[in-house]
Amino acid sequence: MIKLEEEFIFQLGEDYSFINPYSLGVVCQSLIYQECQRINFLADGIAIVAYVRLFKKRVIKRTSFDDTSLAPVVFHHACQNDLSIALIGGTQENIQQAKDLLESKYPGIRILLAEPGYFDNEDTYQNCMDKAVSADILIVGMGAGKQEKVLLSARAKGWQGTGFTCGGYLDQLVQARGDDYYPEFINKFHLRWLYRLLKEPRRLSKRYFSDYPYFLIKFGNKIE
Repeated sequence: MIKLEEEFIFQLGEDYSFINPYSLGVVCQSLIYQECQRINFLADGIAIVAYVRLFKKRVIKRTSFDDTSLAPVVFHHACQNDLSIALIGGTQENIQQAKDLLESKYPGIRILLAEPGYFDNEDTYQNCMDKAVSADILIVGMGAGKQEKVLLSARAKGWQGTGFTCGGYLDQLVQARGDDYYPEFINKFHLRWLYRLLKEPRRLSKRYFSDYPYFLIKFGNKIE
């Protein structure tokens, strides 16, 4: 089962990931589904919030790793408590730009590692993980299933830090050049999904109008 937390509570040494209808389907069909039970899942987007309220009779809060929700909380916490950060995701060019933008946006932030999310082979992957586990906070943006696997790999190496998946946040950060990705009125009226659809219609049309309802119908019973 995927147990959705009602709201985010920062606990050191825990892993956090964010479920929307698409990632729900990917995780439930992945080989790491059973291992994911140790990850704290939160509702990423209004679709999951509405589904849980309607069919599970639970009130939960939308929590995403982006600048409208959790990202500033995590980065400010890291700065205030002198916690080091490792970033994994995107291309080499993109992750370096994301690192530079975060260092500019959050003075004093300590980013020990910024590695792309594409690995040529298992040795490259394991070498990256060996470096990542030296950080206090690990943030991974590699897409559903893959990013949870990275957090689980870190735990398998005995890592005791705090982990977050971040989906497309690093790409959004670079696209917005460190500013807010979503216009204020888009965020206020919960139209983030529409804004993203207008920006990426080819990639997101099938996901929103086909995968979302299909995965909710097929795997909604996996939500606790």
